[in-house]
Amino acid sequence: MKRQPRVNQERLNRIQLIGRVQLAYENLKDTMQRYHDDSPRARAAVASAKRRLGLLNRALAMLALEFSEQQPA
Repeated sequence: MKRQPRVNQERLNRIQLIGRVQLAYENLKDTMQRYHDDSPRARAAVASAKRRLGLLNRALAMLALEFSEQQPA
């Protein structure tokens, strides 16, 4: 019975990560729509949003791989 809170916390962490990925995607989409010019500020904002989305996507992929390896075949 001690594992139940840990399992619930892990599930909550996965759900939160998925939410952060979705938010990062929306942020990138909004940033690209907001900045139509090719100014240094626009490039920096888009690059930052892309970096964040990329990092979160990698974290989600690693989590999915870890989870799939734990599941019995």
